[in-house]
Amino acid sequence: MKLFGSRNSRSLRCVWALEEANATYDYQRIWMMKGEGHKPEFKAINPAGKIPVLQDGALTLTESVAIMLYVADKFPQAALIPTDATARAEMFRWIFYTVTEVEPHLWAIAQHRFALPEDKRVPALEPTAAWQLERALRAIEKRLTQAPFMAGDAFSLADILVFHCLTWTLSAKLEGVGEASLAYVERLKARPALLRANERERIEAERHEAAALAASQK
Repeated sequence: MKLFGSRNSRSLRCVWALEEANATYDYQRIWMMKGEGHKPEFKAINPAGKIPVLQDGALTLTESVAIMLYVADKFPQAALIPTDATARAEMFRWIFYTVTEVEPHLWAIAQHRFALPEDKRVPALEPTAAWQLERALRAIEKRLTQAPFMAGDAFSLADILVFHCLTWTLSAKLEGVGEASLAYVERLKARPALLRANERERIEAERHEAAALAASQK
């Protein structure tokens, strides 16, 4: 397997899932801020020019949640998808909730802060998106006062996604992350698989940037 990704992006979700599964995989950093996503060789892999992308044999898979689900199915021993029907339903509930009610506001803010071309940014949209985000995060906060993990008593894919959006909120200095959510974030930060995932992305970013610098000096 090979994952194309970049540090400080949605690819962390996929690296984390792979590390939870103790999977063997290659990682290739795509430096999006330097336009590498639009190079022909990467567009041949993903015509949308976006990361993450997972290749596994003949399969080329995009979209971080789809990749996470594929990894969980491929490595069932990692128990990233609950076998109990109620817990599995809760996992999917919170995955769907996060990608429809939470992440769109985070992405809207990121787009209008830095991701879009300057002439396409509308800073006046941010207060509305931030207000919607804060409202959406209340449901996650309530859930975390009722259970230690989003699916119930055990860690699942939903926790990777929710954690990522909570830390995205915090790094963007936005409001809405409650006390239970903050405690949850601190607990999950200590998971060995997440520590390995962060280290893998750090190492690949530094290696890639060193290689780019060396190439520019030839």
